[in-house]
Amino acid sequence: MTELELCDADELARLLKAGDIEVLDRVTRCFGDRLMIEARRRCRSPEEADDAVQDAALSAWRYGPGYRGEGRVDRWLVRLVATACNRMRRGMKRDASLHITDEELSSDEESPEQLAARSQLAEAVGKALLALPPKDRAIVLLADGKGWTGPEIAESLDMSPGSVRTRLSRAHARLRGSLEDEGLVPSEG
Repeated sequence: MTELELCDADELARLLKAGDIEVLDRVTRCFGDRLMIEARRRCRSPEEADDAVQDAALSAWRYGPGYRGEGRVDRWLVRLVATACNRMRRGMKRDASLHITDEELSSDEESPEQLAARSQLAEAVGKALLALPPKDRAIVLLADGKGWTGPEIAESLDMSPGSVRTRLSRAHARLRGSLEDEGLVPSEG
């Protein structure tokens, strides 16, 4: 499938409305860079930006059946990223630890080497996730990214809980293998 066919707006809208799990793959491949740029602009940290894009992709799949098709799909996705960043920001407003004024402030920032290693790891994880089949990627994102349980994932993807456990275990093994191949995590055993 060519990139033009993969990112066809009408086909994406159809997949969204149908609640097809393939929409996660297509959203990531077609709009991932644009959504990441938007998330980095709106969120407070690179980690929040990554979470916001992941949250937006999952929201697109979850709320896709309600997508009315008014306007462009990419603009709707950008709004989902903005909403995710705003939600994170609101959650931090009520954190009492952010309002302590009688403590001495110190820098807990990571060194440039640590930031580079984190960036390299994040890129490798993203690449490894894209190499997974769409359904396996969705299972990993729901389990690890959203903290959903096996039965919750099974129900949302119309699978058995045992099948979800098996596929999640295999997907984790593939991801770990990819990261080991890159030398980013130590080899097991």
